[in-house]
Amino acid sequence: MGDLVRRRRLLDAARSALLERPDADLPDVPRHVVASWRRSAARGVDPGVIANQYHPDLDVQSRLVRCARPVVERLAEQVADIPVCIALTDDRARLLVRRDTTSRIGRDADVHNFAERFGYAEDAVGTNGVGTVLESGDSVHIVGAEHFVERLHDYACAGAPVHDPFSGRIEGVIDISCRAEHSSPVLHSLVRSAAARIRDHLLRDRDPDQQALFDLYTRVDARTRRAVLAVGRRTVLANAEMRTLLEPGDLVALQDHARFLMIGGPGVDDRIDLPSGARVRLRGSTVSVGGTVAGLAGEVAVLREAGGLPAPRAAGDDRAAIAAGSVRSPALRAARAVVAEALRTGVPVLVVGEPGSGRRRLLADLDRALRSPDGTAGTAGPAATAGPADTTGTPGGGSAPLVVLHDIDRLDDDGARRALALLDRPGARFAATATTATTAAATTTAPTAPTAPTAAATTPTAATTTAAAVATAAATAAATATAAAAAAPTTATTAAATAATAATATGAGAAPRGPSHDALLARFRQSVTVPPLRSRLGDLPALVGELLAELAPGRDVRPSPDALRTLARYDWPGNVRELRAALEAALGRRPVGELTAADLPEFCQSAPRTALRPVDQAERDAIVAALRDSGGNRVAAAAALGLARSTLYRKIAQYRISG
Repeated sequence: MGDLVRRRRLLDAARSALLERPDADLPDVPRHVVASWRRSAARGVDPGVIANQYHPDLDVQSRLVRCARPVVERLAEQVADIPVCIALTDDRARLLVRRDTTSRIGRDADVHNFAERFGYAEDAVGTNGVGTVLESGDSVHIVGAEHFVERLHDYACAGAPVHDPFSGRIEGVIDISCRAEHSSPVLHSLVRSAAARIRDHLLRDRDPDQQALFDLYTRVDARTRRAVLAVGRRTVLANAEMRTLLEPGDLVALQDHARFLMIGGPGVDDRIDLPSGARVRLRGSTVSVGGTVAGLAGEVAVLREAGGLPAPRAAGDDRAAIAAGSVRSPALRAARAVVAEALRTGVPVLVVGEPGSGRRRLLADLDRALRSPDGTAGTAGPAATAGPADTTGTPGGGSAPLVVLHDIDRLDDDGARRALALLDRPGARFAATATTATTAAATTTAPTAPTAPTAAATTPTAATTTAAAVATAAATAAATATAAAAAAPTTATTAAATAATAATATGAGAAPRGPSHDALLARFRQSVTVPPLRSRLGDLPALVGELLAELAPGRDVRPSPDALRTLARYDWPGNVRELRAALEAALGRRPVGELTAADLPEFCQSAPRTALRPVDQAERDAIVAALRDSGGNRVAAAAALGLARSTLYRKIAQYRISG
C-alpha cells in the first residue's frame, strides 16, 4: 500500500507539471501515459470530471458482440475471484457489453458512467484502458493516477485492441477494470489473449467458401509486395496496392473477368485489356471447397498504362464548372447540392468539416457558378468604402453578395454577439463554416502545410475592409469583408472568424458557449458536412489536376499514374491543404513535365497508424530517401543507412512505407 501511495504522489506531481508546462520532461512516467496526458490536455479534458456521453442508438447486438460474448464469459470465469468489470467497446470507445464479477464493482462502474452505451473515448475521459488503446493502436495497462481524470485514480484498467482478421483495422477494445489495489500485470496478458480469441471468432464467423478464399488471399499477400486481388461469388478482397492500382471502372471489369476465369481450372495466368485502355496481368490460382470453386486469388501487374489518368486543367472562371462535373463522392455531391440550393434561395447555411477539407472553397466556387448562366462568374462592381458596421459593398451582377463567417465554433460569446450584428445587415446572403474535431486531424504526421485555397486566398481582390473586431488575444477572431473583382471575379464577401490560438491547429476544444453563440447558430436553417479527403479519394485525380492548374498556371504539369497511386495510398489527415503542400513540394523538384512518385514528399509514401514524433518523422523520411536512391533495393538502402536488414524491414512495416 505504501508503494501505491508513493507512486500516486509522484504521478500527481508529474501531471500537475505537465498541465502547467505541456513540454515538461517526465522521465518517471511511462511514455505512452505521457503521450496520452498531452493529448488529453490538448483536447481540453477536465481532470476533475467525467464528461462522457450516452449513445441510445448504439447497436449492442452486433456481429462483434456475438463473436466476443463467449470470450467475455470465459474471461469472467478466469477472474471470478477478483472484483472486476469486463467490457467490450466498439471502435469509437462506446461500451457494447459489460460483465461484472461482483455487484460492488458494478455499482462503482455505474457511478463513473462506465456502462453500456456510454462512451469512454480519450478526448472525453482522458487516459484510460479503452480510449487510449484506440489512440495508440496498442494494448495498455493504466494503473491508479496514470489516469488523467482524478475520479479514476482509485482504479486500474487493462485494454487490448480487437482487430478485424481481413482488414486489420481495429473493430473494438476488450478491457478489464478493477480497483488499483487488485491490479496485476496478469490482467494485461489476459486481455491480449482475449482479443486474439475474439479475432479468431470473427475469422470463423463466415461460410467455408469465404474462409477458404481468405486463407488463399493471406498466403498470396504474405509472399509478395505487389497488388493482390481475391474474388469469390460474393466476396472481394484487395490489399492497399490493389485498391489504388486501377480506376474504379477497370477494377470492376477485372473482378468480373476473374469470376469468369474461376471456372477455367486451378491455375490462372491471363493478360486482360481493361475499359480505360490499360492492360494488366493476373496470375494466381483458384481454391475449391467440396468440389466447388470458392474463388480465385492472385497478383496483378500493370503491363500498359491507360495513357495516364487525365489531370483536368482548369483556369479562372472555368474552375467551378469543372469541379462540379468531376466530383465522384456521393457525400460531396449531396453537400454541393444542398449548399447550391441554399445560396440560390438565400437560406443561411452552415458548412461543417475538418480543417483544410475545402469548406470555404466550396462556398466560393458555388457562389461563382450561380452568378452566371454558364457557370462562370459575372463581373463584380467596385466595393464601397465601409465602416466597421458596414460589411458589404455594391454587388455586381444584380444579386446579393455572399457573407461567409469562418469557423464560428471558435468564437467566444462576445465574438458571436458581434457576428450576429453582421447577419442583421440587409441586402446580403449569409453562410458560415465550422470545424469538426477528429483524430485524424489532430494527429497529422506530415509537415505543416500552407493555408488551403479559399475565396479570399485564391481570388485577387479589389478592396478589403475591416468589418468588425470579432476577436481578441488567444480565443477571438477578426471579421474581414472582401469584395472580389479581377481576373477571376466573385462577389463573395468573407468574414473570417478564425480563432488565433494554437487550439485551432491542435484540434483542441472550441471557445466557451453562451447565449449569443446559441443565437448565432439559430440563424442558420441548414447544415452540410464536407467529407474529408480520405473519404473521397475517387475525386483525387481531378482535384490534383485542379490544384496543379492553380499552382503552375500555363505550365505542362501532370501527375504520372504511379504518383497518383502513391497519393491515393496516403490518409491525408491535413486534407486538401496538405495535398496542396505536397504538390507544391513536388513542383519544387520538377517544375514542368510529368510528376513521378519520387518527386512527392517523403511523408506521402508512409501511412502510419498513429501520430509520429518529430524524430520518427525524420527516421521515416531518411528511410524513404534511401529506398529512392537505391531504386527500391532494400539491401543497398540498409547498407546506406547503417542498419541491419531485419531492422530496415521492421521499420518499413512500422511506418507502412509503400513502393
